[in-house]
Formats: sequence, structure tokens, C-alpha cells
Amino acid sequence: MILTITLNPSMDYNYLVSSLTLDQVNRVENPHTSIGGKGINAGRVIAQSGEGVVLTGILGGPVGEMILDTLIAEGRYQLEFLPVEGNSRNAITIMHDGNTHTELVEKGLYLSKENEQLFFQHVASLLKKYAIDTICISGSVNSDDSNFHLHLLSFIRSIVGTEFPILMDISGKQLENVLTQQAVRPSFIKPNTHELEELVGKEILSTEELITILKEPLFDNIETIMISQGGDGAIVKHHSTIYDVQIPQVEIVNTTGCGDSTVGGMAFAISRGYAMEDAIKYAMACGISNSLFETNGTIDPKQVEKFTEVVKLTEINELSIKG
Repeated sequence: MILTITLNPSMDYNYLVSSLTLDQVNRVENPHTSIGGKGINAGRVIAQSGEGVVLTGILGGPVGEMILDTLIAEGRYQLEFLPVEGNSRNAITIMHDGNTHTELVEKGLYLSKENEQLFFQHVASLLKKYAIDTICISGSVNSDDSNFHLHLLSFIRSIVGTEFPILMDISGKQLENVLTQQAVRPSFIKPNTHELEELVGKEILSTEELITILKEPLFDNIETIMISQGGDGAIVKHHSTIYDVQIPQVEIVNTTGCGDSTVGGMAFAISRGYAMEDAIKYAMACGISNSLFETNGTIDPKQVEKFTEVVKLTEINELSIKG
């Protein structure tokens, strides 16, 4: 069974318009609504893949009630969210002018120091209650503590040990602070190219440069690092082996949640004991399948099986490095 942690779930409203004109009224069709939050999307994929999953995090207020009611209605998960004061967030995505996405995302529930400690103890209780073998920590947190995710990782590691699979899909200062110390390490991280550039403070102009960066001490002792590159696939470093991952081109319906779905697929594959090459293929196939649906974190297992067969992995030292 897999535990996913989402500290900032949201109610998502996705608008599709041919064009967006600033400083004018833009009349649109009613939005497609869904529940957002990286860990929730990952959990959806895990459940659709056939593995038991516990969803946790914090929820509050009327928006939190709406999120919880929707997840209850989906009937796929063990739901163990911690209620806190305040109101969970809304997130608006406007898809317009071709493939341009404009997003308005609220900060979400504030996690106070008091609630942080309550949440840590809540996680400890879940690890006793359920037979968890893999953990996903995904998304942002509205906290004054830029080391929150480091503290959470350290706390969980103190319970489960150093070898337990912990996947972290976080970014910005939180990711930087996790990586700049060596005491505790996640098993898997998945920054995209832009997030990696923010992390290292420079533009990455070639695959060769990217590979050089992945060999820096900042990334030591992380078992698997996936650098997602959208429609161009990914670069994955697993221990000392680096793969160029090529994916088929599809008619994309929605890119939101594709990365989360990839993480969910990876968590499922790790939980089931897949060899890493097969795990990478399965994870990428989940991301591709999600791109064909309006609702985030949605896959078709038959599609995933088909896409898994056409995702190609090539060891980077066996090819002419793409620049």
C-alpha cells in the first residue's frame, strides 16, 4: 500500500478558450472542475493501476469539504486528511491561444508550527495503522518554514529507515533545502528542466550540460532522478546509469497532472517491485495517458499498457548526445 502526502490540495477550474484578451470581458463556457494537488493526482493513478493507496494532507473550510466529498464519491482510496482551520485553495487554469496556459493559484491553507507538529504525528499514526511500503510527498506547502519538507523527510526517515522508498515531487526553496544537506535523502525526485535551472541558478543549454549537473554532489545518494522534458520525454539518472527516455507523440487534451501521473506510476512500479527500466516506462506511460483526459490524474490502464511498449530507453553513453 502506498501513502501520498498533499499539503495543499485544491479545487481546480479549467477553462478552454480560443483566445484570452486582457482588459476585456472574456465570455467562456463553464469550466471543467476537478480536485487538484500533486499527491492526490498521483494517488488517483496508483488506485487506477490497481494498488491500495492512502491519501493524506490537510483540508479546511468549505473548499476542503468539497474536496473531501468529491474524493469520497470517487470511492478509490483510504482518506486520512487532517482537518485544520482556514479554507483550502482554488486554482484556475485558462488554456488559450493554442497551447498557452495561464494559471491563477491561491496560496492555500497556512500550516502553522502547531499544525505542523500535529501533522507529523498524524503521519506517524498512519504508518502504524496501514502496511505502507512506499511514500509520495508531492506539491507545495503554505508555510513560513522553508525547511518544512526537509523536516518532514527527516521525521519519516526516523520511522521507516534509510532504504524505504520515499518519492518527493517538490520544487523551489523546499527542494533546494532538501538537496543541500546529505543527512537524509529522498529515493526519487522529478524536477522538470525549468525547475532544475532554478535549482542550479543557470540556463541549461544542452543534454550534455544537464548530465554534468546531475553528477554534481547536490544529487549524490539519490537513487533515481527524473528530469521531465514534456513532449521530449525525460532524462533519468538511476544510480550511475543515465537514460534518454523517448515517448510517442499524441494529440494532447490536457497537460495538467501529467507529471503527477508519472510520479504515481513510478510509485506503483516501485511498490510492485518493477525493474527500474520497466518502472520508468510505466511511469512515463501513465503521464502520456493522463494527457488524453480532461480530468487530472486520470489514466486508462489499457492505454498505459500500449504506451509502455513504445516508450524507448537508451543509455546515454550509447547515443550521440542531443543538444
